[in-house]
Amino acid sequence: MHFNHIITVSSQRLHILKALRRQGLSLELLHCVFHAIIVDKIMYAISAWYGFRNKSHVLQINSLFKRAFKYGYVKSVIKLEQLVQDYEDNLFTKATRGNHAIHHLLPSPKSTCYNLRTLGHALSVNLVKSKLHKNIFINRLAFDES
Repeated sequence: MHFNHIITVSSQRLHILKALRRQGLSLELLHCVFHAIIVDKIMYAISAWYGFRNKSHVLQINSLFKRAFKYGYVKSVIKLEQLVQDYEDNLFTKATRGNHAIHHLLPSPKSTCYNLRTLGHALSVNLVKSKLHKNIFINRLAFDES
């Protein structure tokens, strides 16, 4: 799905929220509907496309989230970067368990006889010079030093 289509559809869905607010829907329920029809649309397959985004994409989505807060459809301003960070941290944690569908994509566990500081995961990280390779979900998280 093309990025502009996602933004267009999400903007159109703000009109649905406007109609629901006029009908007397509470902020709590508007917040739930916003997440269901807009945030979930944006977050679909975000691990695949987020590494290849433009700054303008992030600005457009954050602008949409700010408008939603301004119009009273959500409780607080949502930031795409925080949503992605939380989502990918959760997915990476699940993937490191042996029974997850993407576990086989992870690098092999590193073995060392030294007592080193932990990186947050026990996976070997190979030196990769290609930015394109680093932007892939698994590699993006493996190279993240936080």
